[in-house]
Amino acid sequence: MTVKQLNKQETGDTAQESFSDSDILTDDSVIIYSEEELVAMREVRAKLLKDHGIKESRVGSIFLAVATINCKLRVDETVKKITKMLEIMAQLGCSDGIDNNLWKPEAKHELSPYLPTGRDHRECSITWIRGSGGVSKVDERYHCQACIMQYLAVHADAKTLRRGVSFIVDMSNKQSSKVGNEKLIQSFYQSIPQRPQIILIAGAGYIMRTVVNASIKLASVFTKQKILQRIHFTSIVEAKRMFPQDSAPTIVGGKGGGIESYEDWVKERLSKLPAPDLSDSNVSESISNDDANTTVKEDILNLESTSSADFTAGCQHGALGDSIGACVYDDTEVGKLFSKLGFTSAEERNSPKEKFTVISEVHTLQEC
Repeated sequence: MTVKQLNKQETGDTAQESFSDSDILTDDSVIIYSEEELVAMREVRAKLLKDHGIKESRVGSIFLAVATINCKLRVDETVKKITKMLEIMAQLGCSDGIDNNLWKPEAKHELSPYLPTGRDHRECSITWIRGSGGVSKVDERYHCQACIMQYLAVHADAKTLRRGVSFIVDMSNKQSSKVGNEKLIQSFYQSIPQRPQIILIAGAGYIMRTVVNASIKLASVFTKQKILQRIHFTSIVEAKRMFPQDSAPTIVGGKGGGIESYEDWVKERLSKLPAPDLSDSNVSESISNDDANTTVKEDILNLESTSSADFTAGCQHGALGDSIGACVYDDTEVGKLFSKLGFTSAEERNSPKEKFTVISEVHTLQEC
């Protein structure tokens, strides 16, 4: 396969629909693992230990969760990816693997190739990496840790986690210095379980394009065609136009998503990632949809006879807010949520009308 030049007309809003392979809508920030996701994660954990002897100490539950979802809950694929990645990391000085202590301050200097960016038109994270020199032998371990930190940070919101990132490789500053570990480092990159919706190789000259095409032709033997078709050559200017202006890096004339310190941004995002409950018990972090529906519906009915003022207070401080906040819903539109709960008629949803309006304004509802 040869990578094609990105169509100049396929920029901005005209291309955004082709980015995603999923129509699933999720909350903008809060990650609540579904029972289906938790079951897949537990199976991955069990297979890693049983088939490969990989203990929990080498694969933290947070990384395992993000990897499993990026592999679309395909257990065998996730196990294969993680196993291969750990093998390569061991060769790069990271034989201890990945624990749940996600922020590694000693490795933060290796975040420098990543440029601060905002979100794409799908409201998902953008990874914009500026190629420079190679990775020194001394920094191999730190480089691996920084890559894992950045990978987890960009997936630390529900939309990006379940929809995938936009990935830009900026070759405009690429240097030709060789260290000798380039193939191993590249293998490490390829082993990270990712689901990019578009991959732009920006600013590459003719010689570099030839090299990249040769590498992709080799990679096509073991990389899904679907992913390869998402790779495009483009200019820096065209790459910038693919995204909202505020989201592009400042170095190309954007506003960098308003991020002043990428290191601080990564550290803050890592703190948001929840650890899933991977115990063998039937107790789950997330309640089932059926239980949530029943609880919310009962709370709504209990508040039905109250005054508007009491209803408002109940939504903001009472059981209704707590119940709705615990729901695992992809749609956050109030009307659709009420339809799911069985309140389909106008009389049921507007009795009185102010009550329905109040619910649309409850902050916790937006976390469903």
